[in-house]
Amino acid sequence: MENDHDSVSNIHKRWSLTRINFSSYKISLAISIISSIGIILGFNHFYLILNLIQLVVFTITGISFLVFSYFLDLFLLRKTPVNKISKILHVSAFSNLLWLLILILGYLAFIIFQKDVPPKEHLFEGMMLAIGLRIGIFTSVFGANLVQALKTAIIQPIVFFVLIIPSSLFIEIFFDVVAISFGLILTGLGIGWTILADRAGRPNVQSTFALLQAFLSAWTENKVENIEKILLSKSKNELVDTHIVKFTNKHHNLYWVLPNIHPGPFKEIGGSNLPYQIYNHFSQKAVVFHSASDHSLNIPSKGEVREYLKSLSNTQKTLDYGSTCSIPIQIKNKKATVTGIILGNTPILMLSFAPSGMEDISEEISKELETYSKNEGFKRLFIIDSHNAMGKKIGKSENEELLVAGKTCLKTLKKSPQYSFKIAQSNTNENKNHIVFGEDIGKSGLSIILIDVNKDNDDDNNSNNNIQYVIGWADSNNMKSGLREYIIKYLEQKGIRMLELCSSDTHEKSGIRTSEGYYPFGHITKFETIAEYYHQLVQLAYKKLEVYGYEVLHIVSTVKVMGTDQFRDYSNALDTAMNLTKKYLIVTFGVILLMLIITN
Repeated sequence: MENDHDSVSNIHKRWSLTRINFSSYKISLAISIISSIGIILGFNHFYLILNLIQLVVFTITGISFLVFSYFLDLFLLRKTPVNKISKILHVSAFSNLLWLLILILGYLAFIIFQKDVPPKEHLFEGMMLAIGLRIGIFTSVFGANLVQALKTAIIQPIVFFVLIIPSSLFIEIFFDVVAISFGLILTGLGIGWTILADRAGRPNVQSTFALLQAFLSAWTENKVENIEKILLSKSKNELVDTHIVKFTNKHHNLYWVLPNIHPGPFKEIGGSNLPYQIYNHFSQKAVVFHSASDHSLNIPSKGEVREYLKSLSNTQKTLDYGSTCSIPIQIKNKKATVTGIILGNTPILMLSFAPSGMEDISEEISKELETYSKNEGFKRLFIIDSHNAMGKKIGKSENEELLVAGKTCLKTLKKSPQYSFKIAQSNTNENKNHIVFGEDIGKSGLSIILIDVNKDNDDDNNSNNNIQYVIGWADSNNMKSGLREYIIKYLEQKGIRMLELCSSDTHEKSGIRTSEGYYPFGHITKFETIAEYYHQLVQLAYKKLEVYGYEVLHIVSTVKVMGTDQFRDYSNALDTAMNLTKKYLIVTFGVILLMLIITN
C-alpha cells in the first residue's frame, strides 16, 4: 500500500510537466511567428547587414511559408493518434524559439570572442536542433513512427531556412563541415532520445510513448478507448465489498452507499465518475461516501463499471436491520476529528483531518479500527473518509491521532442508548431552478442528510425531545481548506447543527491544468454560495422527514481493478524516461557550448 501511494504521488508529481505549455494555440501562433521574424531579422541584419527591401522580402516569403507549413505538418501527421492544429502550433513555437535562442547565443559568443565577422553556421545549427526537437515531439506526443517523424520534422525548418537567406550563401553554409557536424550531432541526440525514451519502461511498459499518447488523447480530447485498453490489459480481478444502509418505509427508499472502490483514474476514464453512476443506479436517492480505499482500487474501463453496477442488483446479504440509532457524537484529538453514529450493531465513523487536510486514509488505519471494533463486540464497521480539506499524506503521528479518536468514538458508541428517528435526504438536483456548478463539482451535485433523533421513545410526536443533525455531502474531488468550517459556522448561526461535510472524491472533473490536476470544491464556487445551497437543502429536507426502518446490506463483487503493480510500472517508466531526458539535456547543452566556442 505504501508503494502504491508513493507511485501515485510520483506520477502526480510528473503531471506538472504537462503544464509546461503555452496556455492557448493563439499564444503559440504568436510566439511561432514572432520568433521566426526574429530569426529572419536577426540573421539577415546582424550577420549579413542587408537593406530594408531585402529584409521585407525575406520576411514576407518566410512567414508565408511558415503559416502554410502548419497545415502541411497537420496533413503529414494525419494518421497519428494525437494530431491537432493547436499541438502543431505548440511544436512550432517551441522549436522556433529554440532556433532563435541558438542564433542569439551565437551572436553573444561572437561579441565575447571579439571576432571580425559573425559566423553564419549558427543559423544552420539552430535549424538542426529545431529538427531534433520536432522529431522527439512528433514521436513521443503525436505517435508518429521515426521515419514519418523525420520526414515531417525536416520540411518546415529546411524550406524556411532556404527562403530567408540569399541563395549565394547556400553553398557556404550547406558545405560547412563544422556546421554540418554539430548539426547532425544535435539532430542525432533527438533521434537517440526518441528511441531510448520510448523503451524506458520495458519490460513492464512496452512503449512509454504509447502510454503518453493514450493519456493525452483522453485528457485533451476525451478519447478514452486507448488508455482504457492499456489499463484494462494490466488489471486483475478482485473481490470488492460494497456496504449499503437502505432506509425503507411505505413511500420511499434512501441509500447510504460505501463502495470499497476508489473513483479514478481521471476525467472520463473507467470509474472516475463512479459516485454519479451509483447515485443514478439508486434512482438519485443515494449518498455515495468515500471509503478507506486508494488508487489501486480504480476501475479501469467503463465496461467494468457497468459490470460492477449490475452486481449491486444481485443477491444482497442483510447484516443488520432495525429502526433505532444513537445520538451522533464527535470526538476530536488534536487535528483529527471522528464523527460517529450507530444503527443497531453497525457503527459508522466519518474520519476527517480538516482544516489541515490529508490524502486518502490508509488501509492500515481502516484495518486497525475494524479489529478494534470487533474486540468491542461489533460485527462490522463503516469507515468513511470525509476527504474534506486539501493536504498531504499524513504521517505516523497523525495516523495515531485518528486511531485514538476513532477508538474513543467506538467505545463511546458501544455504551450509547438508541432511539427512534426520522430521516430525510435532499439534493440540489431536486431544485426547480436548476443549479449550474463550475468545474469543482460533479454531476451528483450536493446533498444533505437530516437525522431527527427522538429521545422520548414513548412519544414519537414529542418534538421537544427531538434533536436534529445534518451531514453534508458534495460530489467533488476533495474540498478547499476552510470550506467545511465556513459552512458549519454559517449553518450554526441559523440554528442548524452540521456534524460533518464529506466529499465523494469523484475524479470526473480531474485532468485540469492545475498543480493538483483538478479544482477542489470551493475553488470555483464561492463559499457564500455553497453555504446558502446547503441551507436551502436543509429547509427542503425538513419537509421530507419521515420514519424509516433500515437494513445494512453487504455485496461482494468481482471487478477488475488497476492494482498496485500497474502504478509502480508507470512510475518507474516515468522516472527512467526523466533521468534519460536529463542526461540528454546535459549532453545537448555541452554540445551547444562546445559548438559556440569552436565556431567562434
